[in-house]
Amino acid sequence: MGKRAYARRLYKDFDFVYDLERNDPEDIKAPGLIVNLHAGVKSLLKRNINALEFFEAKIEILKNSVIIGDEISGGVVPLDEFERLWRDQTGKLYQFLAAEADIVDRIFAGLPIRLKG
Repeated sequence: MGKRAYARRLYKDFDFVYDLERNDPEDIKAPGLIVNLHAGVKSLLKRNINALEFFEAKIEILKNSVIIGDEISGGVVPLDEFERLWRDQTGKLYQFLAAEADIVDRIFAGLPIRLKG
């Protein structure tokens, strides 16, 4: 089962879907389904915006949203400085959001694993 299908099964339909691979994180104005969070971090970093601070400022919206991001920190550490920064900032954001969240699920190989809640 994919992440979006899992989220829709648990929480039904969403009024807003923000795909941060296609949309700017600035577009997040109301709670909804936020997908590709890792891509949103990358787009913010390309504009020299601290992703953690950006999303901390949106915490009230995020607390009422379902957020999906890919795990990007596994494997070999990239040689490229920007790619290392992106992985680091994404990981710190995920840690912050997990601490704030009521429920944290991980989907691995199509299997949901409840980590919190």
